[in-house]
Amino acid sequence: MTSEPMNSTTNIRTLEPIIFYSGKEDELQIFLNETEYGELIIISLSDDQLKVKEVLLEETNEKLEWKQDYKGLRISVPEGLEIRGRSMGRVLKVTF
Repeated sequence: MTSEPMNSTTNIRTLEPIIFYSGKEDELQIFLNETEYGELIIISLSDDQLKVKEVLLEETNEKLEWKQDYKGLRISVPEGLEIRGRSMGRVLKVTF
């Protein structure tokens, strides 16, 4: 049996999203500094803080897949999402 080196690499980056109150009674907005895709976990939005009802991409109102538990809010951002304009970031709307 021979051992071959693994060719796959794992790219792990830490994101620090900006979370702000949108002015609406039941909505937060999360600004991502980069156009990111993949899984985003926001520890400060665990289910003991508030109960999330929906997560949308602000520019298109596309619903995103998400899961919330005691560890935080986990949002799945698909790679092929349309971006309007020349913005390099994304804004996610979180309603609760």
